[in-house]
Amino acid sequence: MHQQFERVLAETCRKGPTRPGIAGHDVHFYRTEESLTRNVVDFLAAGVAAGQPIVVFATQPHRRRFEVGLRERGLDTDELYSGRLAVWLDARETLAAFMEGNLPSGELFTATVGSVFERILNKRSYLIIRGYGEMVDLLFQDGNAAGAIALEQLWNDLADRYAYSLLCGYSVDNFMNEGGVEGFRRVCTHHTHALPLEEAEQGVA
Repeated sequence: MHQQFERVLAETCRKGPTRPGIAGHDVHFYRTEESLTRNVVDFLAAGVAAGQPIVVFATQPHRRRFEVGLRERGLDTDELYSGRLAVWLDARETLAAFMEGNLPSGELFTATVGSVFERILNKRSYLIIRGYGEMVDLLFQDGNAAGAIALEQLWNDLADRYAYSLLCGYSVDNFMNEGGVEGFRRVCTHHTHALPLEEAEQGVA
């Protein structure tokens, strides 16, 4: 299945990540927490180095991991938590603000996430926000693939109003089932760039 995933990535997305200062919609399919943390920290740190504000929608354990990783890069996370340079939000709580049943409401999503973007830009509309989100992964884990795909489309729609580069994280385990390759493909088609699958897994069929 790994080889099938590799083919889908090659067919649907450019090799990522999106370069700092450029708008894009990236995806990282991870097998281990270490891979997720390393790639998200790389993505965010590159944006900070380029002067981009960042926004993170993640669970508390992941936010803690990212904070440690950024500190290890020599970045002042106290400054990043100040609200001017970055906004850190809980993925579950944010989801609850715009879900209506099993599907996200476009109006509520724009009001919720759009307000975050407005606050972080604060008359700096020339900036490109650098972000990470795992709300779609949570929906997949809940068995709500349709909700996750709908949310990806809302993210793409939001790009008509704000310039941003967003990295979405998905556990590969979400797709290790019958029909998983097709679900994997559907996710990929909503993204411009994909990070490579973990090197340690290259020999897995």
